Amino acid sequence: MSKDDRIAVILRTARELIREKGFENFLPLEVAQKSGISEGMVYKYFKSKRELMERVAEDWFEEFLNEAPLPAQDLPLRDQLFQVIWSSLMSIKREPALTRFVLMELRADPNYRNLPTYRQSRRFAKSVVDVIEQGIQRGLIREDLNRKLVRDMIFGAIEHATWAFLRGEDEEFSVDVTARGITDMILDGISTQKPLTTEMIERLEHMVSQLASELHGVRMGPPAD
Repeated sequence: MSKDDRIAVILRTARELIREKGFENFLPLEVAQKSGISEGMVYKYFKSKRELMERVAEDWFEEFLNEAPLPAQDLPLRDQLFQVIWSSLMSIKREPALTRFVLMELRADPNYRNLPTYRQSRRFAKSVVDVIEQGIQRGLIREDLNRKLVRDMIFGAIEHATWAFLRGEDEEFSVDVTARGITDMILDGISTQKPLTTEMIERLEHMVSQLASELHGVRMGPPAD
């Protein structure tokens, strides 16, 4: 095999083993054995276990960024935000072990901001901010909004909603239900068009009932002498 083909095999095998055993139990020796090469060959291309795992995470993140569709600007704002959140949740559900590695190992690294995964995460975070900006321009979201805070709230909610799954405490979570819940929670808080409360609905129903009675009286005309 060529160098590029051999590296591709190593990365593919490493990803399979991380998915199967978790990053905590990952061993380059098993990558070599499963790939039919020597362990020394693995270290020829990757200086350490950590470097190999970082490269696997980078390739996964890049794959996600390429596959995740950008929300169409002609969609309703709620659908746009839902689509972005849904994509993030689905990527977590597909690769929980790699997600744990990024959250627990890479993000805790003092050098994290210099890693490719940090730049990749910024690219995805920008897609969320872009949706918020579009909402502001269309008059659907308050102009005084702290964009960074909303972005952090969204991703914080995503992490909190999936953490039990990532720890292995919950076997499954619904991507659709979770994405809809986070979308509604965020937009209902920052929208210029506030959702109707029960009190508001009751008041509207009362006003409609009164108006209907008045209209009925107008149609009937004054009482006969």
